[in-house]
Amino acid sequence: MFDIDDSIHVQKLAAMLVRQHVAGVDLQVADDGIAGLAMCGKLEPLVLIVDILLLGIDGATLISSLRSHPPFAGSHRVVASSLSEARRAPRAHALEHAPVIRKPRLAVELPALLAAWLPASRGAARAKPGVA
Repeated sequence: MFDIDDSIHVQKLAAMLVRQHVAGVDLQVADDGIAGLAMCGKLEPLVLIVDILLLGIDGATLISSLRSHPPFAGSHRVVASSLSEARRAPRAHALEHAPVIRKPRLAVELPALLAAWLPASRGAARAKPGVA
């Protein structure tokens, strides 16, 4: 599982939620889009949490880039953003098929998504072989 967000507070919250709701899986983090894109290639995460406003490569561009690569076809992407729906509108094409969680609602909404995507999330965690 991988979180790309420039907010240390959001990174810590996401890590805590993953620890509480997904047994045996660590959350890897990157704080800018370029590092995040590079790490995605190495990690091939099953779940990717992405902020929209990132340094280097913004979250919408990053998601569009990953969507076109076969290794990420089965991955789940969720956008965590403080932007209103109106401010996200210019990026809507890139955010298709990715649920958007407003950052103040992350603690409420992310666990439900993880439970839906990772049915064994409180018992045996799903992970790709060789990836923690």
